Amino acid sequence: MLNFGEMDMTVSRTEQKKARERLQQLAEPLANLSKKQMKNLPASEFFLDDLLQLNDITSHEARKRHIKRMGKLLAEEEPHAIVEYLFRATFSPEQQAKIESWQTRLNLQDENTLKQFTKTFFNSEFNSVKQLLIWIAYADYTKDDELMIESVNDLHTYIRQVAILSKNK
Repeated sequence: MLNFGEMDMTVSRTEQKKARERLQQLAEPLANLSKKQMKNLPASEFFLDDLLQLNDITSHEARKRHIKRMGKLLAEEEPHAIVEYLFRATFSPEQQAKIESWQTRLNLQDENTLKQFTKTFFNSEFNSVKQLLIWIAYADYTKDDELMIESVNDLHTYIRQVAILSKNK
C-alpha cells in the first residue's frame, strides 16, 4: 500500500515534457490521415488548417518547427478526443480490442505486466505508466470521482498514444 501522506503528488517537469513530446510526435500520424478523415477530426478549423499545411512543408527544419507548433496546438485542443479518433483510424477493431485490454491488465502491484507493456510498446516508459497508475490509486484513496475520471482518461489516452507511436517500429 502506498503512503500518500508522504508522497509529493505533483507531476514532475520531466513527465510534463514527455507528455508534450508525445503530442508533438502525433503530428506526423495526424498529417497522414486522408482529407476526408481530417474533416471528421474533432478539432478546430484553425488546428485543421495548420495540420494541412504540414503536408506542404518539405524543409526538414521547417517541418520540425511546425511539428513542435502542432504539439502546442494539440494541447490546446481536446487531446483525449483527437487521440481517440486517431486510434480508431489507425487500428482495426481487433487490434483496438487487443490494445484496450491493457487498460484493465495494468496494475500498480504487478511490475511484470508493466515491463511487458513497455516492451510491447516501444514508445512507452515504465515510470510514466507507473505514475499514471499512482494517480488512479490516489484518486481511489481520496475518493475523488472527478480526479478518478481524469486519471483513467489520462491512462487510456497514454495507452492509445504509445500504441500509435509504436505502430511502425
